[in-house]
Amino acid sequence: MSAPESPSVRERRLAHELREARVQAGFPAGEVARLLGWSASKVSRIETGRIGISGADLDAVLAVYALSPEHAAHLRRLAPSARTRGWWDAHAESLSPGYAGLLRLEAGSSELRTYCAVLPHALLMTPEYVRRVVGATWQVPSPAETDRRIRVCLRRQEVLPGPDGGPGPNGLTVRAVIDEAVLRRAVGGDDPAADRAVRRGQLRHLLELAARPGVDLRVLPFAAGIPPVSAGSFSVLTSRATARPDVVYLENKTRISFVEADTEVHRYVRDHELLTAMALPRTRSREFLAAVLDEPDDAPELGGEVVEVVGGTRAGT
Repeated sequence: MSAPESPSVRERRLAHELREARVQAGFPAGEVARLLGWSASKVSRIETGRIGISGADLDAVLAVYALSPEHAAHLRRLAPSARTRGWWDAHAESLSPGYAGLLRLEAGSSELRTYCAVLPHALLMTPEYVRRVVGATWQVPSPAETDRRIRVCLRRQEVLPGPDGGPGPNGLTVRAVIDEAVLRRAVGGDDPAADRAVRRGQLRHLLELAARPGVDLRVLPFAAGIPPVSAGSFSVLTSRATARPDVVYLENKTRISFVEADTEVHRYVRDHELLTAMALPRTRSREFLAAVLDEPDDAPELGGEVVEVVGGTRAGT
């Protein structure tokens, strides 16, 4: 089930693994409390995730359990105290808890899998496209607020792999499946020429990103058929500490929801695998993007000719 505005999945994983480490070391909870001079309830609250654990307390616990250096280092990476303050902390008053939590999770992740059913993922948007998305609501923010949101989004994009192919500053790689509808959707507005420029700028940006070795971007064409998901866009993050996909997030206009249960995360990972198999391979996806970009402004929206340009209608054909 989803947990709105709850970025604590990795903290809870630490709590679970601390309990497992205690059991494997053969210590009853009461004995750990006695050795460390704690109350038994403190041990229980830490192991159930009701309270966090400080760096000093974690070091004390690890010393009692006599864990291997590798195991101890793994647990320290999971600890909140091991994380440095992020740039988003300076925006704490203007960011929702869910959004701030998402930024923290992305900074602690090694891989992003995403399916874009309606819009490009925020990490893949141009500034002008972000502006149109922010303005596409009945309650249009002020110009100053719109500019602030764009700045935050662009700062968020710093986790992306660079043009040289290396991962982003935090080691993030991206695997994105983008529905053809995303590429063909008009951005709307009063100036058709400006609207086309925004859309074409976004297409060029996706082409540039798709050329980066650290970005696996694939197009799911209309001709591939009905996708195996009906709930729309989703994203899966892989923890850098555990190298496991451990949280799914779903973004909409008003909130961010997190899916943390292992079985549900696995379903989303499997859905992404199926979508990737349905999508065009990387090279043909870039050809598809280039063909859409080269279409005249009055080209038919369904783009059957584009499918022929890239040599087929399904991945592998």
